[in-house]
Amino acid sequence: MPTKTDLLPAPISAPFVPNWAGLAALDTSELRVAADAVVAAPLPAVNTTLVSPAGFDPFDDDGPGAPSRPLATLRTMSSGALRLYAGRTRLADLGRPAVLGAAALELLRPYAGVQVPFGAAPGPVELAGFLRQLLVGGVPVYAPDLPLVVRRLLGPVLGELVATLTPSTLADAGRRESWSVAARRAALRAATAAAGVASSLPSVTAVVPPGAPALLRDLRRQTWAMLTVVVADGAEARRRAVETCETDLVTLPAPGLSYAPEHVEDLVLGRGYGQRPVSGVRVRRTFLPVLDTTVRAPGSPSEQPATTLTAATMLASPADVLTLGLAELDDPLATVEVGDDGYAVHDLGVRRVVRDAAGTDAALRAGGRQVSGTGRVDVGYASYFARTA
Repeated sequence: MPTKTDLLPAPISAPFVPNWAGLAALDTSELRVAADAVVAAPLPAVNTTLVSPAGFDPFDDDGPGAPSRPLATLRTMSSGALRLYAGRTRLADLGRPAVLGAAALELLRPYAGVQVPFGAAPGPVELAGFLRQLLVGGVPVYAPDLPLVVRRLLGPVLGELVATLTPSTLADAGRRESWSVAARRAALRAATAAAGVASSLPSVTAVVPPGAPALLRDLRRQTWAMLTVVVADGAEARRRAVETCETDLVTLPAPGLSYAPEHVEDLVLGRGYGQRPVSGVRVRRTFLPVLDTTVRAPGSPSEQPATTLTAATMLASPADVLTLGLAELDDPLATVEVGDDGYAVHDLGVRRVVRDAAGTDAALRAGGRQVSGTGRVDVGYASYFARTA
């Protein structure tokens, strides 16, 4: 006699509607089949013209001891429509299916993130689709009771990020921004065409000087697979390398900066959702190896259109690189005027590396904030340099 585990899973009763009420009414065997059907459901793409990381607020002005930013809350109406609230104040009506427009996204920027209660939205597919919009916009999603089926719909990377976000991460501006950058990157790749069509991703050439082993190590670690590295010695050789390259885009990284593995990927994405021909970083982070500490100087915010960018972080077409004269620059760490053509991505992925005593002293005197490291720079010590600069 067959046991219960030998029996084939029962078919889902038709018509099947993947909402929470329908799922709750299923027996165990039906629920197993239903979960597989729900996870296979396609989620709608996100339009980066309406929703993107542009305008993300890293809370740079929130100094040590500043009160924690509050969370906005997602609520589900009896009609199934979604709304965003801050306490008892309604921020935005999102409709059904929920659409996060530019206006609603702007209203969320001052908040640490959006809290999502268990069972929000009419069903798992609608909830996952809306969460992807928030994540593309860089908005942290705090969902401590995230249903497993929604986690699976989001995919392994996004699902893990959302499921493991904690209040302590949201309360720390630096950790919150790092979480947001990782989540938005994964969401942009999964839910948008910011990086281009999957079957034809843009190729990139990195033109580098000889004798820079640390720079070559950084480039070997890049997550953007369509990357070619060309070594060129001198301005004329760099220009010739740009003129003759056969890739869609070009960048000219330089020694003296360290680049995170996702640097090129973030530039490609930023050029897409920023809708500007040139993407780059305004470098303001300095790593001090002698203190094992990174300090961040004051400066213009990131994730917005920019008229100036650091030359050695810029990504553009070969024609634009030649027009901007990047190959002929004597100082690749200088900023370059790009007019209305630039977009500044987040600055977490690029740091100056300063090893000498004079440079370390200058970095501390710049009045920056210690943002990572072993903590060997006492806050009072750094602020002393800021006051006496």
